[in-house]
Amino acid sequence: MKIELEFAAVLNVKDVRSGSSLEIDEGTTVTDLLNRLQIDIAYHKFVIPFVNGRKTKTGDTLQNNDKVFLSLPVGGG
Repeated sequence: MKIELEFAAVLNVKDVRSGSSLEIDEGTTVTDLLNRLQIDIAYHKFVIPFVNGRKTKTGDTLQNNDKVFLSLPVGGG
């Protein structure tokens, strides 16, 4: 299966560029994707995933041709 992946610049993602197509296995969840991208497990609870423009949960299963955006809220002032 293939997905389109974009992510916020504040996420430290290894070996994948935002805007890339990515081959994944059938049954891959958002959590599986975060692990594959080597995002520190401590940050998983803060990542807000959007699939096809809709906010989703990290346990949701991805489908072929999904467009995934991973966001990480940033605060400051």
